[in-house]
Amino acid sequence: MLKKLCAFGLLFMAFNATAQDIDMSNLDSRLRSTTSKSIMFRRNNAEAEEQMRAEAEAEARARAERESKLKKEQAAFRPYNLFGNGLKIVATINGEMISNKDLQERANLFALTTGININAKNKKMISEKVLQNTIDEKVKLQEAEKQGVGVTDKEIKEAYRNFEKSNGVPAGKFAKVLKEYHVSRDVFLNQIKANLLWNKLINRKQGQNVAVSEREVQAEFERIKKDMNTPKYMVSEIVIKKKDAEHIDELVQILRNDPRFELYAAQFSQAASAPSGGKLGWVAAGQLAAPLDKAVRALKEGQVSAAVPYRADYYIFKMDRVYDPKKAEQKVPDDDEVRKFIQNRKTDELANKYIRDLRNRAVVEKKF
Repeated sequence: MLKKLCAFGLLFMAFNATAQDIDMSNLDSRLRSTTSKSIMFRRNNAEAEEQMRAEAEAEARARAERESKLKKEQAAFRPYNLFGNGLKIVATINGEMISNKDLQERANLFALTTGININAKNKKMISEKVLQNTIDEKVKLQEAEKQGVGVTDKEIKEAYRNFEKSNGVPAGKFAKVLKEYHVSRDVFLNQIKANLLWNKLINRKQGQNVAVSEREVQAEFERIKKDMNTPKYMVSEIVIKKKDAEHIDELVQILRNDPRFELYAAQFSQAASAPSGGKLGWVAAGQLAAPLDKAVRALKEGQVSAAVPYRADYYIFKMDRVYDPKKAEQKVPDDDEVRKFIQNRKTDELANKYIRDLRNRAVVEKKF
């Protein structure tokens, strides 16, 4: 259950989805154990016995690893104290007081929904991220009230149940998980409410549809056709401002040992690409600034770069794929796909600008 819940981190905070893993670890041993007349499966007794021993040992190791992983998932959650003991006010957001208990519960919820364990190395990054998430939540709720946009209890309950369904949780059982992670149900429902209201605010701001002209569609087609004949890289990024980069080298080490780059990008990156897991899409050689381009070109598929300083930021890149037009082919998207892509891009740009404006106008006083 917890494995599925961790996947919700991107779905709930950055609107991404993950696929369910399929265990095929013992497929080969099952195939080899079947009766076959093929010459490929004829062995002498010694060879067959050695093969059986090797397969049994491999199966035992795999079983032990699965049991160990299960025990870790089932271990009682022990919250890492980020905001001090006792009950005290640790921040105000446009005059609304936030207690250390409020932030700690949100930190516990962060650990639950992302699967990122809080420890001494990442506590500063996570405490800042939790504060920023809380600021965003509060300014969205405050903006909705100001604009007269509301959400019903029925809508919140439906969203809560849809979350349980999408994560395979029986109706009403997620409350127990929240309790195990020391998170009140109200904190979780408040985040659902803020997201529902934010969607309504965006829809109101852009109208029912984002207008896309034929000229925009044709210009996008031309750009796509040109890109298809250009060597390029599928790249993801995490951008951290230098003033916030005290633990940047530790983050690089985490990313090189944890395959969930997109999850960390969605939670910690300060770039506009964060909601999409840091994905920049296809980047042509020479398209980025010289020091960034050099770092990207040096990467092989799957590799994570060191932190690259550029102007006021540090950049960390992951090479997802290298595209060579001489070796690969790409399907040209149709008119509807291009139009939808432009619409989504415009919606993202509008939403990013809207939340930036609300953040910039917010009066935030931090006391921890």
